[in-house]
Amino acid sequence: MPDFNNPVDYSRLEQTTFTRQQVAALRVAVIGCGALGAEAARLLGLLGVGSVLLIDHDRVEPTNLTHSPYLRAPNTLGRPKANVLAEALAPHFPDTAWLPLPHEIADIGFGHLQPCNLLFSCTDNALARVETTYAAHRLHLPVMDAGLKGRAFWAGRVAWFPAPNESSTTAACYLCQLTAARRAELLSLALSASQSCSAPAPDPTTLPSTPTMASIVAALQVDLGLRLLLTPDTPAEARAWELSLTLPQTTWTSFTIPRSADCPWHEPNPSADLAPLLNMDTVSIKESLETETLGTLPPPRILELDWPICLQARCTTCQHRWSPIARVATLRRRLTCPHCGATGSHLHSIETLTTITPSDPAALLTPNQLNLPPNHLFTLRRQQKPSS
Repeated sequence: MPDFNNPVDYSRLEQTTFTRQQVAALRVAVIGCGALGAEAARLLGLLGVGSVLLIDHDRVEPTNLTHSPYLRAPNTLGRPKANVLAEALAPHFPDTAWLPLPHEIADIGFGHLQPCNLLFSCTDNALARVETTYAAHRLHLPVMDAGLKGRAFWAGRVAWFPAPNESSTTAACYLCQLTAARRAELLSLALSASQSCSAPAPDPTTLPSTPTMASIVAALQVDLGLRLLLTPDTPAEARAWELSLTLPQTTWTSFTIPRSADCPWHEPNPSADLAPLLNMDTVSIKESLETETLGTLPPPRILELDWPICLQARCTTCQHRWSPIARVATLRRRLTCPHCGATGSHLHSIETLTTITPSDPAALLTPNQLNLPPNHLFTLRRQQKPSS
């Protein structure tokens, strides 16, 4: 019998895959809080998902106001999308805990993401998808990716990438479906210390069909994502696949995504440990690396950074040099030369940090001094002794 004393009645869900007990226990992350992410979050709230992380570093702009009713509240312009969306959804869906994280996915500590059961990728930025895939790969999490595409956004797609575990060793990841050239471009933007390139600018055009396709694609993304997560016996659990929809012809296309033989994220990695460092504000990296009880690997250890840090940068326009202490991708995408204001491909990283040993000068700094993400699980490896 429905509980008429409860303002939210989930009784009908008990006959479906999405039982109240299962759904309320879920913790998921929505990466991207635009039209698609806002709609996906609404559907997760309707189903009563227990906890939803809302991740987006962008702020509300005038073009966003026609894309989602949750971004239209008074005085939202200029505020972080993640915060605005959490505040708008909380009164409607009180059974869900909404946690806004107004940062790029690469700046979110793995400690926030590790408890998640599933990541919903709703961003329109390819680099953010790569960074989401990397986090999922390191934490062994599945990803339900979605996007709007085509002229006037009358096309959309959802793609399932299972968690990289023993049962899905041959499953593809997001990188596998990219051409070799596109993969190299994105990995260079995020990781390469030897060259600089700028991310393509997003299309600023406001299109009236965006809310329509966002509703359709988000519904597919949430339904299929939770269905696959909660029914592990489904054959699709062990493989990656994509479903595309094109309107107004209403054309559906579904196909399996094969794993790419040369995708670097499927190569065997030496044993590593994921562990938090000691107090990130007061304890140096050297002290953490030499602590006996840190993680499962005994000293000597090295710290392997997930994303390279630019210690020294140079502007090719005015030749100015400075110390941004920021991710290389952040330098190339968002920072400006403090002397002349140049951006993008004009900024080069000339000193980049990718690993830290106890003897490195950077090891004397605290993680906060290097702007490493808080609440993060860092990659620790055994330090190889030099051969005699």
